[in-house]
Amino acid sequence: MPDRDSARPPSPSIRDSGYVSRTEEIWYGISGPFYDLMAWWCFLPLGGERTCRREFVDWFGVEPDHDVLSLCCGTGTTERALIRATPSARVTAIDLGSGQIATARRKDRTGLVDYRVGNAADIGFAPETFDRVLITLALHEMPRQLRISILQEAARVCRSSGRVIAVEHSPLSSRLSRFVPWLWWFGWLPGNPESATTRDLQRSGLAHEIEQAGMRVVRRYSTRPGWIEGIVAEPVR
Repeated sequence: MPDRDSARPPSPSIRDSGYVSRTEEIWYGISGPFYDLMAWWCFLPLGGERTCRREFVDWFGVEPDHDVLSLCCGTGTTERALIRATPSARVTAIDLGSGQIATARRKDRTGLVDYRVGNAADIGFAPETFDRVLITLALHEMPRQLRISILQEAARVCRSSGRVIAVEHSPLSSRLSRFVPWLWWFGWLPGNPESATTRDLQRSGLAHEIEQAGMRVVRRYSTRPGWIEGIVAEPVR
C-alpha cells in the first residue's frame, strides 16, 4: 500500500508546471466552475456521463485491494464511479488544479479517495507502487513532450504486474466522423487551448506515445459511437 504521508508530492502552481501558458491558465480559470456541466454535455452522445464512466471502470480492471493512482483526476467523477464498483480498492487521485481537487473532495461523501494537488509528470511516489495507473481524458490537453513525460511517470510507478490505462479521444478516420465530435466538443470555440494539442495527439497516436514512454500495448477498448478509446498497457522493465 502506498505511504500516503511520506510520499506526498509537492503542490506546484499550474504556471510553474509548464502545463499551460498564461492564456491557457486564464482559460482554465474561467471554465473551471463549469467543468462538470461541460463534462455532462460532452458525454451525452455516448449514452450519458454515468454510463461512460462505468464503462471506463470496466476497462480499468481494478480488483479488490488494488493500489490505484489516477492522474489528472479533475473533479473526481471517474474516481467516485471506481469506488462505487470496487470500494476496497485504495485510490489516490492527483490533479494540478487546486480548485478541481477542492471540488472533488467536497463531492466525495465516502472519504475513500485520497485527493491531492500535484504534478502528474513528477508525482513523488516510489517505483512500482501501484497496480493500476489511470489517465482519463487529460492527455489531449497537453503538448507532446509533457504527454510523454506523464506516461513515463505512469510507467515508473506501475508495478511490473500492473497496468496503465489511458482513455482519450479516438483518432477517427473520416473527415465527417471527426467533424461531429469536433462540433460537439467545442473544437470550433475561438481560443480553445485544447484544439491544437488534441490534433497533435491524434496525429502522433496514443498507442505510439505509450510505446515511446516504455510500455507495451496489451488491449484496446472503444465506446459506441467510437469517439473515445481506452488503451491498456504494461511497463517494459
